[in-house]
Amino acid sequence: MSLDELAGVLEGDPLQGGGRIELATGQVWPDAALECQGALSEEEEDELEDPGKWLWVHCEGSRDGYRDMERFTGTVPDPGQADRLAIAITGRGAFRRFKDVLARRPGELERWYAFSAERQYGRARAWLADAGYYVRKSAI
Repeated sequence: MSLDELAGVLEGDPLQGGGRIELATGQVWPDAALECQGALSEEEEDELEDPGKWLWVHCEGSRDGYRDMERFTGTVPDPGQADRLAIAITGRGAFRRFKDVLARRPGELERWYAFSAERQYGRARAWLADAGYYVRKSAI
């Protein structure tokens, strides 16, 4: 299982989000990928509804990702940069503006990506644990 894929399903667009994990393989299937499979046979449709085959994943939206931006801003030692980031995350388009501000400083965007990924992986692991499952270290 890929924690990256699971995090993407958990924190994606709620209007297009959600999906499932195939329990036998650990493969993460976003709903959009399953819908793109084309016309399915009746047997394939039944398999998609089999609760013993799938772990359903409901999209939780970007709220936690937004909080990550707030937390990251608190780690920035330069008060001017922290202020620019705080302004960038207000209103629509906050994620894009936040990354644009970070891109102006060498290394800051990479630091953000590492910070964000670790937090997303943690939330994905916690979600799996709540569902009664765990991920082996090699699954990242």
